[in-house]
Amino acid sequence: MAKITHPNFVDTINDILTEAKARGVLQLEFEGESWKGSHVKIDGREMGNFGTCGYLGLELHPKVIQGAIDYAQSYGVQFSVSRTYLVSRKNYELEEHLSQIFMGKPVIAFTSTTMAHLSVLPIVVGVNDAILLDQQSHISIQNAAQLMVPKGVPIDIIRHSNLEMLEHKMKSIYDKYDRIWYMIDGVYSMYGDVAPIEEINQLMAKYPKLYLYVDDAHGMSWFGENGCGRLFKSTLENDRTIYITTMAKGYGTMGGISVFPDKSWYDKLILHGGPLAYSHPIPPPMMGAAMAAAKIHLSPEIYELQASLKEKLDCANTLFAKTDIPILSYPETPIYFVGTGQPIVGYNLNKRIIDEGFYINIGMFPAVPVKNTGLRFTITNHNSLDQIKAFVEAIIYHYPKALEEESKTLNDVKKAFRLTTTPTAEPEKKEKKDEHLSVQLYTSIEDIPREVWDEFFADKGNFDWDALTVMENGFQGNELPEENWKFYYILVRDANNKVILATFFTCGLFKDDLLSPADVSRAVEQKRMEDKYFLCSETLCMGSLFTEGDHLYVDKSHPEWKKAVTLMLDSIHQVQEKNNINSLILRDFEDSETELTDIFHEAGFFKINMPNANTIEGLSASNSENFVEQLSPRSRRHVRNDVVKLQHLFHVEVVPKLEEEELKQAYKMYKNVGANNFALNIFSYPYNLFSTINEATDWEFIKLLVKEDNDKETFAAVGISHISKTCYTPVLVGIDYSKNAKYNCYKQMLFQVCLRAMELNLSTINFGLSADVEKKKLGARQVSKYAYLEVRDNYNLEVLDKFL
Repeated sequence: MAKITHPNFVDTINDILTEAKARGVLQLEFEGESWKGSHVKIDGREMGNFGTCGYLGLELHPKVIQGAIDYAQSYGVQFSVSRTYLVSRKNYELEEHLSQIFMGKPVIAFTSTTMAHLSVLPIVVGVNDAILLDQQSHISIQNAAQLMVPKGVPIDIIRHSNLEMLEHKMKSIYDKYDRIWYMIDGVYSMYGDVAPIEEINQLMAKYPKLYLYVDDAHGMSWFGENGCGRLFKSTLENDRTIYITTMAKGYGTMGGISVFPDKSWYDKLILHGGPLAYSHPIPPPMMGAAMAAAKIHLSPEIYELQASLKEKLDCANTLFAKTDIPILSYPETPIYFVGTGQPIVGYNLNKRIIDEGFYINIGMFPAVPVKNTGLRFTITNHNSLDQIKAFVEAIIYHYPKALEEESKTLNDVKKAFRLTTTPTAEPEKKEKKDEHLSVQLYTSIEDIPREVWDEFFADKGNFDWDALTVMENGFQGNELPEENWKFYYILVRDANNKVILATFFTCGLFKDDLLSPADVSRAVEQKRMEDKYFLCSETLCMGSLFTEGDHLYVDKSHPEWKKAVTLMLDSIHQVQEKNNINSLILRDFEDSETELTDIFHEAGFFKINMPNANTIEGLSASNSENFVEQLSPRSRRHVRNDVVKLQHLFHVEVVPKLEEEELKQAYKMYKNVGANNFALNIFSYPYNLFSTINEATDWEFIKLLVKEDNDKETFAAVGISHISKTCYTPVLVGIDYSKNAKYNCYKQMLFQVCLRAMELNLSTINFGLSADVEKKKLGARQVSKYAYLEVRDNYNLEVLDKFL
């Protein structure tokens, strides 16, 4: 099979962030000539600041500012020398002060927390260790951990704060490794939740090989004795914790901090800690500011600052507690997350709050699942109580209005976050013009008149009425869970009973690496040798994994076609909710469908590339030579050399049905193809499907037979195709790979498909996905296709990203 175009995760993220930027919620420009802390100037407006992380306000503390000035005047603005050769005494003094904050533990100061991870992690993690990353651990930890992969250190991802999964994973590898590192945040940056440290300590007491690596950047300064952080004292129960934190948030300056349980790791880091040893140290102005901040942390003033912040958090928490607004964050931390569900509601509410004069952030994919969008904001000592009250009141006022404007309800949001719904506590959802449209949902094609369905899909591919009957019979009553699909058909009609939208969905167990690069799928398949359903999810898919083409009919001349699309999405979302399905895929769209793209994005889907579709249209050749002559010169040469000149070696038969033994052999050859093709990684279709096709009309088999040494003809390849009025659709192929190299069986099968379509006077061949190069040689046109994906839980996507 030829290489195909796979989705690029970076491009997908770029599309989402570009849209967010266009909506004015990302990459805003601070225009102030000075920093006040309580306000930011954006687009010429002074706005209340609820988006930065200087939790205690120390970045504007007079002592901290003066410390920076004094050091700059005494030592300049840089001290550019490798720490391996020369270390400023002031650097050691800072680390001595930081050590006092952390109860005398050895401390090293870095230019940033990211630099700390890059320096520390490769030293403390041994080549016979294993890493288990919390799903929401900071990207700086995850990036640093990847440095260990070339050394053979295995990395796995644990669902966020799921200690049952942690213990299960740890048990499965416990005897193989010297140490197992669980890497977490102390306070997580998106939802502001705190790692379950007491339960982690219990596991560490139970399992001596379990080590902890903590990034408590968001827990520093506003909590703990001397501002040591949210988790530090709780980690002192064992000597197997590396504690990383930052000076760039609550501490008020810049730089990273690593705290070690004893001198052994400290001594290794100080001598050959990678970036620590060979990059620049903290600049003198920041060194002076950090020293001043350390002295504040070691004085009673730190507790006054902490108490001031707690008063402000209590104020906000009391106001929010009087509402039904879903606050997903922990009340004790200065990070808040107001759930909005779909991105369109988040954009709406974000704009409303900004228009009210308050700067906030939006929490969105990939930091959270697409449909778990929300407003993320912080409260700091820069904010006054009056400002906090005004800000919270603005959210309380605008939250229901944003929902109403986007035709959503509070229960829609609660369902997205899997919270308990309150059916009597919210107004009825207003659906404009619903009285003009009706949605009909069916679970079998037999419930829809043949003529109604075939009016829209008779010549679209192998999903006309009869073909869907074959599929329904082939994908039910099978032994394995992945071989059984559910079918959902949706029709949207107007007041005159005219169908303005039609489509179908299938629900089944999918491999989440369906569209991943082949190398990724190969790596995942190694895992599946031990766990067959590793990274597999129940998925709702427009169309099916057995069909390819335009699965969505929409009458765009109808004035309410966009509403019909929205109603279709509402209907299939109800199916998703009822059956607790994680993933929803809308597929086979072209790039020109910009209006649909807008609708799907606003509904919480993100766009991904699919493999190209390959189609021959306007087929008019009368014989094989005439067909070859119509190809490009280069393609003619390839086809004649690789296919035509070997054609005499084959005995080609086209039959409507195979004998039972032939069908079993065909199925075996089909599975050979699947085992060698990771371009589209799917479960094998059930044998029952082949049996059902074998008894159906509008299907046929192309048999390629070759003579062996005993002069007996044997299967070399088989193709299974669907026939409609104008279209020939080869759906399945089986190959005997012991013969493929000698006979070019796959190329010959493609060629015979073309000849058979010509023989039947069919003008179109739907060649399907993948193998672009070989199909292009036969005159196929490649069409870029896209899908839209929505996931309720990002976990499997994040694990897959580790394999990339």
